[in-house]
Amino acid sequence: MFLIFSCSNNKTKSNDEKIDIKNIDTLRYSYDGFNNGLRLDLLSDGRFINENYLFSCFGGGERKKVFGTYKMDSLKLTLNPERIEFIEYPEDMELKPKTTKIKYGIDSLKIKTEFQVVQWENNKYLFSDYFDFGWSLDKENDYIRFADYLNTGLEPEMNGMYLVNKTKDSITSEFDLKQIPEKWQSYFLKEPVSAKIKNITKVIDPNDEENISWQIELDKGEKDRINNRLTLETQDGEFFIEVDSVLTNRSFGKYYLPDFTKEKYPIGTELRTKWK
Repeated sequence: MFLIFSCSNNKTKSNDEKIDIKNIDTLRYSYDGFNNGLRLDLLSDGRFINENYLFSCFGGGERKKVFGTYKMDSLKLTLNPERIEFIEYPEDMELKPKTTKIKYGIDSLKIKTEFQVVQWENNKYLFSDYFDFGWSLDKENDYIRFADYLNTGLEPEMNGMYLVNKTKDSITSEFDLKQIPEKWQSYFLKEPVSAKIKNITKVIDPNDEENISWQIELDKGEKDRINNRLTLETQDGEFFIEVDSVLTNRSFGKYYLPDFTKEKYPIGTELRTKWK
């Protein structure tokens, strides 16, 4: 956190790129992660500021700001980017950051420009079907990321790497899946997935005998809607696995903490994607 604010204080802007949003009605959609985040400010005068930042725990990072205009209605948002301000922060925090200001158009600095507006009570989301990697090894988009968080019960309290405007009001209704385009609905579980532990194998790293993990085999597989994007946990919430491989009638995941015991979680223990 210190790193983020220290770097932020070093940024500079020219007068023509300073946008004072304090006196302009602004609707903010955002995602905030650890040393990374995304913010989209929609100004009431028709302009937008899209800011994407990423910092290293060891120092250094980058901040990309895209400016332009937008059009929005209750179903769709379209951004029309015009210019970019790209700031690179060196690992040595004593050095000044490098700022590059260019017209929009370079492929490596492009942003998502077409979004569907999705609402869940007072929460509003912006979803794009554009595929990227994010923090996953697999290509994914906003619909898939949202499905992951919804399937495991993290939404609406927490959200993944997609833009959302959240209120402090409690969500009391189920999410209306009809808002999601049909081609993405298969990623959403209509009912929680349940599976039981079928086998437990202790795995010892041959190069480090103190490095111990546990391979957990579950009795459900692809035909039961298990996929390698799911996280299943016990009812007490203290034991969970992320599914990493799936067969027709069984699936597998690993548990890495050494405090695991077969006595506490024996074969036959039930895990679910969501218990409530």
